[in-house]
Amino acid sequence: MVSDNIPGGSNKRGLHRYYLIYYLRVFDRDSGQILGHLVDINTNGLMIIRDSVIEVGTVYNLRLRWRSSSGRLTVADIEGTCRWCRPDVNPDFYGAGFAITSGSEENIKAIKELIGDLSIQDKT
Repeated sequence: MVSDNIPGGSNKRGLHRYYLIYYLRVFDRDSGQILGHLVDINTNGLMIIRDSVIEVGTVYNLRLRWRSSSGRLTVADIEGTCRWCRPDVNPDFYGAGFAITSGSEENIKAIKELIGDLSIQDKT
């Protein structure tokens, strides 16, 4: 697991959650398909929303792409394991939680930049 050294509030797991201003697409690097849209993130894990169930325990090679606040296209490639999948409040969607199981220092740094550029912090 990767340490999250970003200051801020905490939740019941003791991890800081950062909610994105808009839903960023998360891709499966192996297939190139959109896996879902990012809902919240920290350097240990992320949650996506999607329109179908995803198998818990499956390991994915994930890709996140976004424009930083400076306008630079940034890409982060990480490996994530689906830890849970359940119906969303909207019955047409499912939420899925992923643990980040590996990622280079450069990709983790990019995730921290994403959090700084595109998120609002959970106040709980």
